[in-house]
Amino acid sequence: MRNFIRPIMISFILFQIAVFPLATTAAATPAVHPNSDGPLASKDRANVSKILTVLERRVDDPQLLERTKKKLITLRDGQTRLIASLSDRVAEEGNTTGSDIAFLLMTVLIILL
Repeated sequence: MRNFIRPIMISFILFQIAVFPLATTAAATPAVHPNSDGPLASKDRANVSKILTVLERRVDDPQLLERTKKKLITLRDGQTRLIASLSDRVAEEGNTTGSDIAFLLMTVLIILL
């Protein structure tokens, strides 16, 4: 029985050594940079530009705007879509209570995400 199991185990170990280092893992695959030229990246850039136009109208501090730009680039697509939808509401409603609440939610989401 040992003579039968030993060659099988050795061949199995050699097989794992040969196959698994060649397999692609999540750590070895390149990450998609938000500034790439794919169609999803263009939607993400459009959402970020919507958010930035609203923030530029409401925030006067240039350092804060620069830090916000850096933060927006790190957010996932779903998060930027959510914040962009709030920025649409702020842009549509002008200076109302609803737009102030939407702007407050935008700032909270940018800070917490």
